[in-house]
Amino acid sequence: MAPRKKGFGLRLRSRGGSSVRKRWTKSVQSHKSPSVCPSCGVDSVGRISSGVWRCKGCGYTFAGEAYAP
Repeated sequence: MAPRKKGFGLRLRSRGGSSVRKRWTKSVQSHKSPSVCPSCGVDSVGRISSGVWRCKGCGYTFAGEAYAP
């Protein structure tokens, strides 16, 4: 048995082809990467739901894109 590779694209395996896996990987990486709060400037923004983001430092809630503020 071959060793398993690590990465975001493995969740989809062979479904959808390489272009779908590349787009999905890009969106997950942007979603998981740290973002800067527009109010206080601290790097602690987390996603509450699709398009809704909240700063963990100051509590500022704002709307943004689905996977990136």
